[in-house]
Amino acid sequence: MGLTIQQQRANFALECIQDLKDVLTTDKAQGEFISYASGLPAMIHMNGLGQAMAFCKLKSKERESYGQLYQLVSDWLCKEGQPYHQKKDVLEGITQCDMAHYQLAQAEALVLMSWVKKFAKAFLKEEE
Repeated sequence: MGLTIQQQRANFALECIQDLKDVLTTDKAQGEFISYASGLPAMIHMNGLGQAMAFCKLKSKERESYGQLYQLVSDWLCKEGQPYHQKKDVLEGITQCDMAHYQLAQAEALVLMSWVKKFAKAFLKEEE
């Protein structure tokens, strides 16, 4: 019996957060990721998925945590069975697919982020 989509999201988020413990090695970097992940859903609601992802991509030049967040969302939305399957990243999907795919991707990103936020707070360290 296969996993439900909710279990797949949770599993993906958990694996990504566990991998981030090895990539974001300082408490400061992990705390930044927790903060950015916590704020991303509000940013998506206010500005849309495209603007939020473009912002993360831009900020990734300054902060590795934004880059990791962008990559996490992009990897999920470009997986098989997701709205941007067969696209190289989320921004390519946003700019090349129709509105129906965009709306699905935005909803999917919001649901995924609920798991990412929970696991980030549970497994990553916040700055003292």
